[in-house]
Amino acid sequence: MFMSDFASVVGRGQEVALSVVDGDLLIEGGTVRTDGGMVNVRGTVMVRHRGEVKGDLRAETIRGDGALAVEGDLDVEDISLDDGASLEVGGNLTSESVDIPKSLRIAGTTKAGDVKVGGEAEFVGDANVGDVHVGGTLRAGRMTGEDIMVGGTLEARELKCGDVKVGGTLRVERMDAEDIKVGGMLAITEAAIHDLDVGGTATLGKGSVEDVRVGGTLESTGQLKFEDLDVGGRLKLGSGAGESVEVGGVLEVQGDLVLSDDLTVGGEVRVGQRLEAGSVDVGGDLTSDEVRVRGDVKVGRSIATDKGAIGAFVSIGRHGRVTGPIVGGEVRIDSGSATEDIYAGELWIGESSNVGSVYASEVEVGDRCRVGGKLLYTNEIKVGRNVQFSSQPEKVSTLPGPPL
Repeated sequence: MFMSDFASVVGRGQEVALSVVDGDLLIEGGTVRTDGGMVNVRGTVMVRHRGEVKGDLRAETIRGDGALAVEGDLDVEDISLDDGASLEVGGNLTSESVDIPKSLRIAGTTKAGDVKVGGEAEFVGDANVGDVHVGGTLRAGRMTGEDIMVGGTLEARELKCGDVKVGGTLRVERMDAEDIKVGGMLAITEAAIHDLDVGGTATLGKGSVEDVRVGGTLESTGQLKFEDLDVGGRLKLGSGAGESVEVGGVLEVQGDLVLSDDLTVGGEVRVGQRLEAGSVDVGGDLTSDEVRVRGDVKVGRSIATDKGAIGAFVSIGRHGRVTGPIVGGEVRIDSGSATEDIYAGELWIGESSNVGSVYASEVEVGDRCRVGGKLLYTNEIKVGRNVQFSSQPEKVSTLPGPPL
């Protein structure tokens, strides 16, 4: 555009008082001082170099390759700056579309459609926006939007939106979203999320999450409700209730863990109070105040409980150690293990194992085993070689009830 195309021109170093511009306005390194608190441009504001507006600005569009600072409110249909330009608004922003190549800062409230910022964006006041794309860092107070994509870091006090993708770090106090995908680290104090996928480390407070996948470590300090948790490394919960949990490394729960389906852990499980699940498969040690499982309990090494462990099928691996009673429809103790009392329908004890008292319908005791308490059975018993009994096995009509 030529100089003659503009209704008003504010040149470099000039400060011009304006109220209404019937046409386009060029700000070329100058300052606009508003008469009556607002300048109303009935056309396009073209910014070259750095422009400043002392007061409120209303325009149809804003274009150019210069930075613009508006001390008051900015009301414009469309903003699109070029070549590393920035926009700073001291008041409120209202716009249908915002495209800023470098940085955007809004001190007041924001009501906008789609927002695109190449570098950093900061919304100090409440923001209600459409899709947001920020190449670097996005900081917000309370923001409501549609889909949000941030290349670096996203920090907000309260965020409600659809899908969120963050390449680096996400920190939000209160989060309500559909799907969240974070490449690095995530920290949310209170969450209501449908689907969560984190490549690195995640920290959650209280709230609800349906499906969670974390490549590294997930820690939740409050009461967390979920459907499926899948953690590659370590999972630490205050207490939890959901459908299923799968952990590659270690699971630690301070309170109760209640699952309707499966618990699968490659390493150790430590639950401070009650563990309930449809099935349990643990590669290492399982420690809990009480274990209640409707299906199978498979533990690679040891079980330690105060009140006991119950399942339809209970299996202890080779050289396992069990503290607390075991109750199962079928119980299998592999060779070289040591247990306390066992209550079972069918019981198989591997060779060279030491057990406490046994109460079962059918019992098979392997070679070189030792039974330190009573052995009562109702149907059948098979005994291997060199088995030691503290008292002779006794066939009875009725077994005593289990403690669970």
